[in-house]
Amino acid sequence: MHKHCLLFLVSLSLLLISSYTFAEKYHGEFCWQVFNQSGEPYWKYKFGIYEKEGGHLALFGSIDYGDNGVSASHGNAILAGGNIKLTIVSTDHEEGVEVWAETFAAKLNPSTLSGTWNALTLEKADNENEVFGVHQRGSINFIPCQ
Repeated sequence: MHKHCLLFLVSLSLLLISSYTFAEKYHGEFCWQVFNQSGEPYWKYKFGIYEKEGGHLALFGSIDYGDNGVSASHGNAILAGGNIKLTIVSTDHEEGVEVWAETFAAKLNPSTLSGTWNALTLEKADNENEVFGVHQRGSINFIPCQ
């Protein structure tokens, strides 16, 4: 009987520890409009934001290019030096056109959730061997999700 009781207590402890390890808090959907350096709108991000243990923020969602469609996107955020730093990764293959991958970095003001960004994009057109790199930057504004 003591073995069963001990086994039960060990199993219960492991179960409680594992659920504590995977604990997270959902903060809801957050959206941003991205602008180029001239202030023209580029694309929108829409993310569900989860806070993991230790204060790490995980972003899962999409990037919306308007007429060019929607692609999957994900990233993470940290509070660093009085700012929020975002890193976002997006990629897609537009049939018959190109494949692209982008790493996007933003620095946001914690009170407005708006700020500036820089991105590095790799693009490869279908039926071509060369890969082109593009650097872009501009501003990013927190907006209501639709």
